Amino acid sequence: MIPLHQAISIVLDSVIHKTHTQKVDFIQSLGRVLAANVSSDLNMPPFNKTAVDGYACRMADAYQELEVVEVIPAGKAPTKVINQGQCAKIMTGAMIPQGADCVLMVEDTKQISENRIAFTGKSVKSNICLLGEDIKKNDIALTKGTTIEPHHIAIMAAVGCTQPEVSAKPRVAILSTGDELVEPSIAPAMGQIRNSNGHQLIAQVIKAGGEPHYFGIIEDSEDATRAAIAKAIAENDMVLLTGGVSMGDFDFV
Repeated sequence: MIPLHQAISIVLDSVIHKTHTQKVDFIQSLGRVLAANVSSDLNMPPFNKTAVDGYACRMADAYQELEVVEVIPAGKAPTKVINQGQCAKIMTGAMIPQGADCVLMVEDTKQISENRIAFTGKSVKSNICLLGEDIKKNDIALTKGTTIEPHHIAIMAAVGCTQPEVSAKPRVAILSTGDELVEPSIAPAMGQIRNSNGHQLIAQVIKAGGEPHYFGIIEDSEDATRAAIAKAIAENDMVLLTGGVSMGDFDFV
């Protein structure tokens, strides 16, 4: 007998069949394999945005008192241009107003009056996420051949890919042979056993991302075995058999 790893290599090196592709809802694509690259339909971030809650201002003005000219919540565009000595109170994720080149963290500021603040920190950092720094429009976000995991769903959602093209699940026929077998719901009579291997293979196929098609228990006759295997090959991408493959008089596989 040959080692298991060699047997696996022989099988994989011999595979030339590929399943067709299909588009599916991205929420239903978990565990599927991408058949085409996924590209971004926009820049991410789509604009310069703040990474912190604070005050957007000119870095050159950071160490002087600043006039607060507006409040910018996330999801709203700025309406003011930041000029010398001015700032805008801004919430995490909001768009940076024109004229500002940094954001002072709210923790590093103090309120001087109703609309004036001062920086109390030791050094000024940008705290700005720049347009397109995560990914640019038309850049590839996920590559063909990727097995889709939960975090890939988030990426597809972010880049607007709601109908990814994936490889169809391979159809896998499962045949059990042996007149001594009965299905799990049946109490075995004398000389019989329940078909456990066939149902394990069904579960293994599902776990591996395939679509199992159970052909049931095939009787120990040459005609029945030949007909079942021929039908399985014609209707499926792969055929798995479990049962007698030795030299017994009724081992027809």
